Amino acid sequence: MTDEPMEPVKYFKLESKENTELKISALAAEQSGLLSKMVKHLDLSADYENMEPIPITNISEKTLVKVIEWCEKHKEDPMLEDRLPDPPVVVIPDWDQEFLQIDNVELFDLIVAVNYLNIQRLMNYACKKVALMGKGKSPEELRVIFGIPTDEEDAEMERAAAEKIKAEREAAAVNSH
Repeated sequence: MTDEPMEPVKYFKLESKENTELKISALAAEQSGLLSKMVKHLDLSADYENMEPIPITNISEKTLVKVIEWCEKHKEDPMLEDRLPDPPVVVIPDWDQEFLQIDNVELFDLIVAVNYLNIQRLMNYACKKVALMGKGKSPEELRVIFGIPTDEEDAEMERAAAEKIKAEREAAAVNSH
């Protein structure tokens, strides 16, 4: 054991879509390809506490909190290569399976966020979870799980949209005279 003082943990501030500031450790930020690249360009001698937050304005606070939780849990893990072996083999560890026990909307938001932030391991786990959700299901069950409309529902939505546009044009024509 050495007597050298440990370097203090450095945190970066992230700003969510709602302008909420959240903190992520520098080590955890390395799990994100995007954040890792951004951090590399920062002055490492800077005063982290007074640094402007990194805007992540296309991700909600709720989702960003979830992403940060995952990154902090995995901050000691090695970075995952972009390419999966062929054929791809993804095994979701127990902690991550528990972490992904969220509703479909949250899972979709998480996948969009980790795609944007380039967090490859979490993307692999989340996509595997989606694949497992569909395993052994009928087309009708998949339609319900993933909120996919039937052909009839699609046609009805298109008809309603066309009627709305027609009504708006007619109203605009009446108002212009």
